[in-house]
Amino acid sequence: MLPLAKKYGEYLQFTTTDLNEYPEAAEMLGLRRGTKTGLSVQNPSNGDVFPYTGREQISAEVVEGFLVDIIQGRVKPWSRGRQGRGGGGHEEL
Repeated sequence: MLPLAKKYGEYLQFTTTDLNEYPEAAEMLGLRRGTKTGLSVQNPSNGDVFPYTGREQISAEVVEGFLVDIIQGRVKPWSRGRQGRGGGGHEEL
């Protein structure tokens, strides 16, 4: 992922989260509870979250394609409301 992070470094910040250490982070990023791996993109300026729901194994190519899809409006942001009350997410995030 390092080459991809460098390519988009002027526009994006790439971070990783250890879901074994921080399991609650998965739900906050629109991923299923108990997920051990996943990909989610968050827009820090407005809080929109875009969890990757594709079936392909996560790779630099898959991540770049997902980013392009988000930029071109082909992926809609995740709605925290779909989890319902008590879904584990934080409304203030």
